[in-house]
Amino acid sequence: MIVFKIKDLLEKNKISRYKMRIYLDWNYKRVNDYYFGRVKDIKTSEIEQLCELFKCNINDLFEYKKEQSEHSSHS
Repeated sequence: MIVFKIKDLLEKNKISRYKMRIYLDWNYKRVNDYYFGRVKDIKTSEIEQLCELFKCNINDLFEYKKEQSEHSSHS
């Protein structure tokens, strides 16, 4: 599972979703999809824009977490 860190980066950098929308020239739906972690497809150009906005690296934007299986085997 991919965990988005956009909400934390916005808070850390004191940037509102409105300012993010204006700076990146995105619509509200796209900004909110990133904010709430609902993005299904990501363009490399968006990753570049986010890295520029937050002055960060790709690994600061997202995190991969292995999903726990509901049927884990117990020995």
